[in-house]
Amino acid sequence: MSAIFIIFQVFLILFVVLTVLFLFLIGQKVRSNHFDRKKSEWKKYYLEHITSATQGKEELRLPENYPMIEAFEEVITRYYSLIKGQASTDQMEELVEKTLHDHYKKRLLHHRWSIRMNTLHRIEKLRMISLVEECVSLLDKKRTSELEVIQVLRLLANLQDDRLYMILLDEEKEYPNFYYLDLFRRLDDVHLDYFIDSISNFPHWVQFALIEVMGELGEYKYLRTIESFVTSNDTEFRIRSLKSLVKVGYVTDAMKVKASLHAESWQERMMSARLFKLVRDHRFLEDLLNLLSDESWWVRTTAAESLLAQENGRALLEDVAATHFDPFARDTAKEWLVRGGVDRVYR
Repeated sequence: MSAIFIIFQVFLILFVVLTVLFLFLIGQKVRSNHFDRKKSEWKKYYLEHITSATQGKEELRLPENYPMIEAFEEVITRYYSLIKGQASTDQMEELVEKTLHDHYKKRLLHHRWSIRMNTLHRIEKLRMISLVEECVSLLDKKRTSELEVIQVLRLLANLQDDRLYMILLDEEKEYPNFYYLDLFRRLDDVHLDYFIDSISNFPHWVQFALIEVMGELGEYKYLRTIESFVTSNDTEFRIRSLKSLVKVGYVTDAMKVKASLHAESWQERMMSARLFKLVRDHRFLEDLLNLLSDESWWVRTTAAESLLAQENGRALLEDVAATHFDPFARDTAKEWLVRGGVDRVYR
């Protein structure tokens, strides 16, 4: 009997626990449905009146609770997406600041990472200048994640805030290169030039990104700065500068690149060879011919491609394909002759 009684007690306890859990889930569902219904109602209201309110034609009822806040957030975010690339009105900015400032200020200090991160994204999208100070203060908190730091820096870049300069100048932690590229692509010409004019003051990983951005822009005014790194004692700086010169498609003094054609790093030899496809300088034909025997396939094929682009490059490659002592050089020359449209079959 005691065993049956124990089983009955266990069953009764499980029944009570499951019943309580079931009622709790029902309650959560009811609250969620009520929240969604109220949010939907307010979202409809804001969609109907947001345009008039941002034009100063009527007063919009400000959010008083979470359903209203979330409804307003979704509507104003969609509104900003629709006017992307256009200047927002003073009324719109004032409305956003008045409505969301205190709410976002609290959320920036929330213990949950996802809430802080989403808030930073919203602040960036809505360009809420009044909260920049609070966002920057996150950089001094130990719990702030790498992604939060990057998001704060993006916000500063979007707003052309001068604090970005000082933060990167003193930054001791290195982030992936594409993060820095993203930051510099957001800057206007004046602020980017300010960074470039003092490029040597920054940590090397920031300098790498600046060199690459200068190459992407392809403006002549940056050529001297890019070329100054071609003769650097650091291999990585030389490779980055050569890569940027390839993007620009021009070099003011090709002789500066000559040493890179014989560098220890195969990446440097390859990038310098690639540059001469665009520069087309007869003084470096012998160097390119020598690279056809390079130990790296990438260097050999790049040198052959650059040779084919020269004025008498096809004749040089035909001679290599027919008479060169190195089988790798012969094969590379044949491959690029075929790619260049030569029908002759080499044995």
